Amino acid sequence: MILASLFFVLLSFLDTSFAQQQRADPLTVAVVRDFGGELFRLNSVPYLNPLVQLLNSMTNSRFYHTAEVAKKNGFYVRFGIHGMLGFVNPDQYTFAPQVPRAELDLTRLGQYVTLLPSVRITDTAGLVGYATRVVINDGIRDGQIQLPTESSTFFGNLQQRFTLPKEYFRRRLSNPASGDPLALLPASTRLAVLPIIERLPNDFPLPNGQNMSSLPIAVPQLEIGSIAGTELLVRFLPQLNWGRSIGEFGFWAVGLKHSLSQYWQDAPLELALQGVYQGTLLTNTIGVTNAKLRAEATIFNVNLHASKRFGNFEVYGGAAYDYLGINAGYTFSIPFEIQAQLGLLKETVDAAGNKTFIVDKAAGFPGDEFPQTATVSLPSNAFRFTLGAAYYLGPVAICLDYNRSTINLITGGITVKF
Repeated sequence: MILASLFFVLLSFLDTSFAQQQRADPLTVAVVRDFGGELFRLNSVPYLNPLVQLLNSMTNSRFYHTAEVAKKNGFYVRFGIHGMLGFVNPDQYTFAPQVPRAELDLTRLGQYVTLLPSVRITDTAGLVGYATRVVINDGIRDGQIQLPTESSTFFGNLQQRFTLPKEYFRRRLSNPASGDPLALLPASTRLAVLPIIERLPNDFPLPNGQNMSSLPIAVPQLEIGSIAGTELLVRFLPQLNWGRSIGEFGFWAVGLKHSLSQYWQDAPLELALQGVYQGTLLTNTIGVTNAKLRAEATIFNVNLHASKRFGNFEVYGGAAYDYLGINAGYTFSIPFEIQAQLGLLKETVDAAGNKTFIVDKAAGFPGDEFPQTATVSLPSNAFRFTLGAAYYLGPVAICLDYNRSTINLITGGITVKF
């Protein structure tokens, strides 16, 4: 009991001295960077996936408003501006977050500690990170640690945090019960880990969303015809800033549409087959980790569509198969508020209570100088069904349609044929 009391007095001293010091402790920073980095990687895909999917699905629409293609060879150009309004599905506002976890494995433990002929810690930061994951895993499994049931995606409106239950860590590491797997570890190893865990942040913030229910974009488009009943489609939009929430987004596309009804004498409607290939690029800075996102997508759409003209009106519809191959890369740092807790950033608070985090290397606040990277691949495919109508005023066509897919869109546009 005397030894335990002295141990907790030492913990209190370490925790107090860490809170008062200005300079960051390299070992604690290393553990936070490792744990926080895995926390980000585990949750970055479900957080960003709805945004990337919605943007790319929107660009993969509004390719046609008529199936008619001139049957005779000749030159014409149809220029249009097309807008897309994408709606966030109810299940795209939140996701079930994950945290770093690990089972106790003596073989893996040997990467950090030599047990024979005597106990010697060879990688303190690795050992602390591994012990943290083991205790979290056991606590979640035993119901002693509760995870947030949901966290915001990019479109959501929740600010969730994962709290490290320090008291649970103290109990498990300082005095494990009989049968506890941690009791297999030498007491010296467990007691060496605990002071560092005490100095970790009390909680880790999960990214909050932008509270958005829909997303609009607009694109220019050229359709050039025709040779053998075939039109060329071209789209290009340089990277433009669509606001702080979305970031910079740009794309290009090229496609061909071929009339099938030209082979059908006295066809009751126009019928065409179209294929479009495009690429997109999205860059943004997001979340509590100030993550730099770069997402490139390769998108393919093949569709069969039909139309029927009634005077100045034309109704059209079609079915399509969409394929999206998305490769995203992130460069991210420790969240600002945790950097401030660790002594990496200087924190100031104004009269209104607003916090500002400042890098001041001369005063010993260098910031997180070692950003981490992560890459993910997000392939997906879906079927799309479109139904719409167009109204003609001479060479001008005004059109509006609805797209039903995994993501629902309303799109419209105005075109002029020359």
